[in-house]
Amino acid sequence: MKIIFKGVLLVVVFGLVVGCGGANLTPQERAVRRNADVLYAETMAAFEIPMPFAPGVLVESNDKVSIDYSNTHEGYVIVRYKGSDEIILRVVVTAPHDEQYIYTLRDCGSDEVIPLAEGDGVYVVAVYENLEGDVFTKILSVTVDVAMGYEHAPFIRPNQFVDYSRASNLVILAYELTKNAESTDDKISAVYGFVADNFVYDYDLARSVPSGYLPNLDNVLDVKKGICFDYAALVTAMLRSQGIPTMLEIGYHGDEYHAWISVLCSDAGWIENRFHHNGVDWSMLDPTLESGARRAHVTRQEAIDDDEYRVRFNY
Repeated sequence: MKIIFKGVLLVVVFGLVVGCGGANLTPQERAVRRNADVLYAETMAAFEIPMPFAPGVLVESNDKVSIDYSNTHEGYVIVRYKGSDEIILRVVVTAPHDEQYIYTLRDCGSDEVIPLAEGDGVYVVAVYENLEGDVFTKILSVTVDVAMGYEHAPFIRPNQFVDYSRASNLVILAYELTKNAESTDDKISAVYGFVADNFVYDYDLARSVPSGYLPNLDNVLDVKKGICFDYAALVTAMLRSQGIPTMLEIGYHGDEYHAWISVLCSDAGWIENRFHHNGVDWSMLDPTLESGARRAHVTRQEAIDDDEYRVRFNY
């Protein structure tokens, strides 16, 4: 079977942020780094951060690629390519309602965590190898009937789009920012507010983003600038590391391709398309727009209608 990707809207259309020297650290972050080992130990003791892994119980494999689908009940599969780094591979996940998610395998021999983000139902996970130009051929696929053990399972672990480890600096910082929080709302406000107050939008990057970008989130944390994907993925990762189900959402704000987040609050349920917390409730969760408003020292009006946010993909 062959598939042509020419003209297909790929969901990863962002650019690369480079730099991890730490020159842009705030005083708060410098204090965190000075005590990083202690904070990391406290983090592990305070909360067991769920991480994906490939146990090898249920595996579809050939000489080129493997798909470990042992943990579909936890909302993911793990794909490993065994071939040459010179060959381009795509993973196409067809969700229960026929929505297709397209991923690129990055490094030969590395595990890629691919989320099953559309809830229970039948998924088809297929791997395609590039033949030439925009033409790909299918080299392996598996069909799985997914029943989540926890309905929000895809949104509490790292994956290819929201990539972090237990040792990531963002995990340590998230713990420091939230360790005295009294509620989930307080944790969300602390993380969201930190990014909104300290990050700037990278207009140069926005004008030159190459296809296939996936943010290195600790680098984004160091340089404190990026595009909407960077903002949203970083906040998502920090909140997930605190056990808060968070969706990275990609779609359209008006006519612009955009990324933002939704967060599960224990009291209010999913906080979707909301912007600002006034101490009582939320009015939107878009860290890119929030940061711009705060840096301009203006009050964000409710002129941005929630209906203008149209989700295409959840990660």
